[in-house]
Amino acid sequence: MKITKVETMQIETPRYYGHISGHVLVKVFVDDGPVGWGEASDSRAEDLAAIARQYNELLVGRDAGAITEINELLRGHAFHSSVTDLHLASAIDLALYDLHGKAQGVPAYRLLGGKMRDRLYCCYPIFGWQVKDDFERTLGYLRRLLDLGHHLFRYYASGDSALDDRFLGEAKRRFDDRLKLKSIDFSGRFADWETAVRYADVLRHHAPYHFEQPSSNLRVSAEFVRRVDLPVSWHINSLELGMEAIEKRACTAFNLACVCGGPTHIRRLFALAEAAGFGCLIGTDQESTLGVSAQVSVGIAMPNTNLPCDPMGPVLYTASPAVERVRAAGSYLYPFEGPGLGVEIDADKLRSLTVGEA
Repeated sequence: MKITKVETMQIETPRYYGHISGHVLVKVFVDDGPVGWGEASDSRAEDLAAIARQYNELLVGRDAGAITEINELLRGHAFHSSVTDLHLASAIDLALYDLHGKAQGVPAYRLLGGKMRDRLYCCYPIFGWQVKDDFERTLGYLRRLLDLGHHLFRYYASGDSALDDRFLGEAKRRFDDRLKLKSIDFSGRFADWETAVRYADVLRHHAPYHFEQPSSNLRVSAEFVRRVDLPVSWHINSLELGMEAIEKRACTAFNLACVCGGPTHIRRLFALAEAAGFGCLIGTDQESTLGVSAQVSVGIAMPNTNLPCDPMGPVLYTASPAVERVRAAGSYLYPFEGPGLGVEIDADKLRSLTVGEA
């Protein structure tokens, strides 16, 4: 199958709390086969036509089966776009898994080696800025989570440890053991390990599964890791960064996401982590339905997905271009069993969400 054309479109999907996320969708056409759909999640293209032009210049005439070769090509290409290069590479990678799954009549997870587990344990994000803006309303998001039959959430630190402690304590008081705290995400905010450890010590009694990215400095994170008794995860998007994190012992688990180059790339990062004895989780909460399906497909296929994961688009977003969303039940996401990514696009929904095409 030779690639004959790539089309792009920009859609917008609102989140439950009001923020609107953009996603760049791609359609990959071949001369004799199905259409593959992909997604550059949580991305806004100010230059959609330029992206489409570069995709077509790079890919038309290529063998659609050369997934790794195409992934290497795109990850090495500078798109000079408002969307990151890794996001744009990931969109095509997702589309190729979708296309080949459809051509072979199998789900994408089969192309990734098959199921290691039937479902992916995932959480809903709560942001510290939300707590600062409206304490009670943010507690209402947790009430909604429980009402929808879920229980797992993660918390982005606000920068005020006393406020965070009060919020997490109030959540525990109101909702008892029905809620579980997946992680406390520091988003790389600390410049020194002493401050990071003091902050973590204030919140440790809320019993998260792990801490996330205490610093953007690997050496600071390594000192943090030495002084805490929980796993510590880091966002890893390249083999080089993964090797450095391992050598410095800057984390104990890799946070990996399809937006960082697609399944073809991040499965290599899973393998690197496994060789080092590190755990892994599927990160980010930003994907619409195509992206969530890819995240679940990877997460259930990798042997060392051994921490609770982050995607929760079916609960986070109020709209989707898909006929049916990824099934979310009891804080677990379940893969589509249809061919490829298993996502059927609803033309009317897509049209209502689309704000640009090229």
